[in-house]
This record gives sequence, structure tokens and C-alpha cells, in this order.
Amino acid sequence: MATNQKFNFRNYVKNTSLTVGVNPVIFSVSEDKLKVLIATFDPRIKKSLPGGAILKNENADDAANRVLKESTGLGDIFLKQFRVFSEPDRFSYSTVYNELREETYKPPEDIDIPDRVFTIGYFALVNLDTVQPTGGIINVMSEWVDIDAIPELMFDHNLIVEEALNALRKELFFEPIGYNLLPEKFTMPELQRIYEIILDKPLTRSNFQRKMLNWGIYERLEERKEGVSHKRPFLYRFNKNKYEEAVKKGANFCF
Repeated sequence: MATNQKFNFRNYVKNTSLTVGVNPVIFSVSEDKLKVLIATFDPRIKKSLPGGAILKNENADDAANRVLKESTGLGDIFLKQFRVFSEPDRFSYSTVYNELREETYKPPEDIDIPDRVFTIGYFALVNLDTVQPTGGIINVMSEWVDIDAIPELMFDHNLIVEEALNALRKELFFEPIGYNLLPEKFTMPELQRIYEIILDKPLTRSNFQRKMLNWGIYERLEERKEGVSHKRPFLYRFNKNKYEEAVKKGANFCF
């Protein structure tokens, strides 16, 4: 039904103050445990996920890659967007000030504080041995925490971690992404263990290896694993060219 009420652009803008950010959940594996990188910018408050606002000259993926680079020192990391978090009360600057035990909440006068903050959730996979956590430009420190020992984080960041783990597990059944958590050269038992850690269940060795090799994207090298007491298994590496060719031909990587 048409209305003659004049559209008030000033009131519209006033009621739609919004900032959009990114929060990558950075996964790695160490000591047979799935790890998540968390950070803090002040020891008096709860820890949080690495993150930041999307800048005016960035798209979401650019912002997520920038935050990853700032937090880990790495570029060209496997990164997957999985959900937007947009609850009206999910983020409040007053929460930060209250945790800092400020007497009153007084936003900096030279900063336009948004009424709401949405965040786009990503998950990233990195080999922990290649990472040098820096905390990024916002945080002063960061640390790796076991997935089952994550403390209470700020805002809705525990939910973001939970949703990221669900998304990672689902993606594992459709894309061969587990190798991103390993060195360039790895054995099939090492790759299987990555899948078992993420899925939190044991897998049959013969079935797993047959499926991985049938995909034709893992290249067996002439090298064998050193420093093992039993029969030394062959080393493999992911062949990106073969993977891209297989995708063009419509290959099915369902696990």
C-alpha cells in the first residue's frame, strides 16, 4: 500500500549506524590437539579472537587476509568464510570499558562509535611450525589454546569458534583441506591423524589411504619418513595443479 509519508534520510542514517568486521578462527594442530589462536589487547579483560574492521578500500576477503597476516606473519593461508554474526546485542564498546573498570563509559570524542557491529566469520588452517603469533595491530599478545580448553571469550566469540569448528568438519567432507595443517611433505598416516583430530573419531587406515590416493592429487615422493622405528612410510605432497585439473573435470572429493 502506497504512503505519502516523506522519507527522512537523516533519521534513516541515524538508525543504521553500523561497522562490519572480520573474525578469523585460526586452527592448527600440535601435540595431537586441535588448537585455536586467541588474543587480547589488555590483560584486564577477557581474551578474544583476532579481528578487525573492514577498511573502506577492502572487501571482506581482503580484510580477513590482512588480519591473518598481521596475526600470524603468514600470507597465502587457506581461508573460508562461513557465517555472518549480526545479533543486535552481540557487540558493545561499553562492555570493553566496563571490563576495564572505567568509572563511566566515555567513548573517545574523536571516534564515531557505531551502534552495531556485524562480523564475518572465517576459518583458517595453518601449520603451527610456520606461525609467529604477533597479536596483530590491535592486540598485544596471542596464544594457542586447545579446542576443548578455550576460556570464556569476549562478546560472542565462543559461538564463532563453535560454528567455525562445525564448518571445518563439514568442509572436510567435500574438499581435501587437511594437508594445510601439515608441512609440505607428509605421510599418509600423518594426514589421516589430521582428519581424526578434526573429526574427533578414529578412521580405518586402509579405507582412508585408498580414498586419498584415488583422488590423484597427492604426489608420492621417492623420499621416506626419517627417524621412525618401524617401516619408514613414503612422503607425499599436495599437487595443486592436479587438484585444479580435477576440479575442472568435475571431480568428486567427498570423503
